[in-house]
Amino acid sequence: MTIRYLIPLLVLFSFTSSIAQTDTAFIYGKVLTNDKEAVPGAYVFLENTAIKSITNDLGEFQLEASPGEYNLVCQTIGYETKIQSVHLKSEQKIEISFSVNEKEEVLNDIVISGNAIKQVQESPYNVVALDAKDLHNSTMDLGGMLNRASGVKIRSSGGVGSNLSISLNGFTGSRVKVFMNGVPMEGFGSAFQLNNIPVSVANRIEVYKGVVPIEFGSDAIGGAINIVTNQESNTFLDLSYSFGSFNTHKPSVSAGYTSKNGFSVQLNAFLNYSDNCYKVHLDKMLDIETGSYKRGDYTVKRFHDSYFNRTIMTQVGFVEKPWADRFFIGLTAGELDADIQNASTMEIVYGQRTRSAKTILPSIEYYKRDLFIDNLTFRLTGNLNFNVNHNIDTAARLYNWYGDYLPIKTRGESGTNTLSEYTNQNFSSTANTSYRINKHHSISLNDVITGYSRKVSSDVPVEDLTAADTMRRAAIKNVLGLSYVYRYNENWNVNIFGKHYHQYIVGPMDTASTGDPKYEEQARSFQTTGYGIALTHFLNKEIQLKASLERAYRLPSGRQLFGDELLTSANTDLKPENSTNVNIGGSINQVFSRFHTIYIDLGAYYRFNKDFIRQVQNARYGTISNVNFGQVRNIGVDLEARYYYKNTLTLGSTLTYMDMRNREKLRSANSSVVDATYNNRMPNIPYFYGSTDATYYKHNLFGIGNVLSINYTFNFVGEFYLLWESQGTPNTKATLPRQLYHDLIINYSLKNGKYNISLEALNFTNAQLYDNWSMQKPGRSFNVKVRYYWNKTLNNN
Repeated sequence: MTIRYLIPLLVLFSFTSSIAQTDTAFIYGKVLTNDKEAVPGAYVFLENTAIKSITNDLGEFQLEASPGEYNLVCQTIGYETKIQSVHLKSEQKIEISFSVNEKEEVLNDIVISGNAIKQVQESPYNVVALDAKDLHNSTMDLGGMLNRASGVKIRSSGGVGSNLSISLNGFTGSRVKVFMNGVPMEGFGSAFQLNNIPVSVANRIEVYKGVVPIEFGSDAIGGAINIVTNQESNTFLDLSYSFGSFNTHKPSVSAGYTSKNGFSVQLNAFLNYSDNCYKVHLDKMLDIETGSYKRGDYTVKRFHDSYFNRTIMTQVGFVEKPWADRFFIGLTAGELDADIQNASTMEIVYGQRTRSAKTILPSIEYYKRDLFIDNLTFRLTGNLNFNVNHNIDTAARLYNWYGDYLPIKTRGESGTNTLSEYTNQNFSSTANTSYRINKHHSISLNDVITGYSRKVSSDVPVEDLTAADTMRRAAIKNVLGLSYVYRYNENWNVNIFGKHYHQYIVGPMDTASTGDPKYEEQARSFQTTGYGIALTHFLNKEIQLKASLERAYRLPSGRQLFGDELLTSANTDLKPENSTNVNIGGSINQVFSRFHTIYIDLGAYYRFNKDFIRQVQNARYGTISNVNFGQVRNIGVDLEARYYYKNTLTLGSTLTYMDMRNREKLRSANSSVVDATYNNRMPNIPYFYGSTDATYYKHNLFGIGNVLSINYTFNFVGEFYLLWESQGTPNTKATLPRQLYHDLIINYSLKNGKYNISLEALNFTNAQLYDNWSMQKPGRSFNVKVRYYWNKTLNNN
């Protein structure tokens, strides 16, 4: 960071520190059992605020807050929740202690975000949990938030609305499954993706690395991500609007209402628009006069990359009824219109190619504890998605990055005249039944069925269609899981599970061994079983050890099998991947002298993958196809460390390093020649990256209940290979250089978070950033966001 960026920060910190202190009040006390034993690690917090504390080894806690009326809540795993109303006066010091009773609790009983995060982290799986509430005032989407998790790298091909994939411990694409409240998001449609959903939709995000619990019914081999939305039964209104560089606008609204008889309505609606007119840097340009490329140093603006999507999510139902703890019927609707600026490489540029999509997704959820008998829990979810897509590519032009074009003889900038419509239909159904036999033993059965079909229609003349264009495209898969949990005592927890996988595919398959393709409609199926074990041991209340092992399979997705009718080609010959996943790790959560807390999570992993599905680029047409590659081995380590000082300062850092290599030794099954890329690092995958962040809070600035927060984040991605590292000489190897960039977010909240305004400077040093296949991402950008939040409970206080 240069000195010109440091000076404003130092001035701002000095200014805020010099403001006269506004009166505050203090709460201190202890959390003890009925036998007067200390309870360390308990969460004590003021309801509907960000003010919280964790008890130390002596069970002690201390909070600092503005004068007013609050509910003081004490929660910890294995004990009853305690709530006490408090009235704080200016400069008052009040002592409140809690005596808690032991209680058997399960994860779904917890609705408070902080304690739910703690329970997720204390599971035997290699999982981290991110609290989204601290980022609700930012313009960040869910993808940007995930980028802050250790082991996670969000891969994008550009600005707002660009193609996004998740890299988790080196595994990308559909190897990493994404869920919303435990429901698979696969097939939700391009109008409803992680890079266009605002972070305010989520309460927290859980990231499972490698081994995944059966409750998700997943065929993931890289891990799973579960987005948990607001599941609390309250009445609230959340309105926000942000404006930023490249003519970017992001309004959103969230609202909920719950009556005394349990009737509940929830709404989330958001819109994203951007011209994405950021500058890109090129080393060659198409000369329109000669039709050839010229080398040079060019800086141009993207001119055909606007993106516009709008989405609404609604749920209507009942909570806390004798016949259901939760019953909701929902509807999600979304649509998008987007320009297509370039292909999968920067060399091929478009000037008129566009796409659009519409999504309608009805859903249902039913959840009941103690169904018919005590300790029997049942949950059922289902959704049906209709996704209509349009691709338009009819211009007989060849564009360059200045927007100039050269007329060509054939229509279609991509080489194919396209005016098509295709409809994707997806459905998903999840049924989970769990039974706690006693305090030591419990079992769970989970079944997930997902289906996919595509129908293609086109206005292109019949003679231009291939036989494959008229054939069916459909896939259905079922993952059935059974798990047994043994809790020897509060320090030991073992989870043993098995999964059965089945997939049925019907679609056009190339039956020609050589020469031009010959397609026939064929059907095939695949089934197998997997298994795993996960265990955890607490050395004490602060130190936890974990280990897990799984033999997992990943079934090809609909997009990989049938393409996307745009930039991804079909390959219905894909075989399922299989992987051996091993994880070991541990965490420390230590409280020192009430005010200081340190959290450290360290995890190491081993993956050995067979029939690895790899993306291959077609440079001529700018398309990507998926092929079974062979064997891949990955060894890596993730580190997350955080320090908290009272409610004033947080410091954190994440770091990921991995060694992912090609272990397919021979060129082919019938060859004895060693492949030249054997033991090379896998290309186009970052292997060393991380971030460091610091947040400073100034409470009661210019008024009681006002908070100023300043967040700075430093991000880095190490140099990595775009192609095989053995290709080319040391001076000509295709690599992406090391990338360093900085973000700054300043937020001022008034009236205990009722009114909020945020200023953001992202990548404020204007570093050149790249990702998949050297695709360039936006440079420096500035954003402003205003947000209004009203909560019935908070308002009454």
